[in-house]
Amino acid sequence: MKRIHPTTGEVFVPHRYSDGTFKLADPRLGEERHHVKNAIRVHTETEAADYVRRGFSLRMRGRDTNSVNLIVAKNIGF
Repeated sequence: MKRIHPTTGEVFVPHRYSDGTFKLADPRLGEERHHVKNAIRVHTETEAADYVRRGFSLRMRGRDTNSVNLIVAKNIGF
């Protein structure tokens, strides 16, 4: 999975946190989806991909800037 920023061309990849998990957000939570308390954690990139295919957003890290952003599913390519 990756996302290419449309303006800068920066490539974003799934970000694995220090506890070994990937964090996703349920779009049904609206403006609350990005809050830490609502994070869904999974242990494999395959699990994360399954959630993204169902419309969940994924925390991804930019390869150039190292910034971690919540990327909506429609902007993530496989």
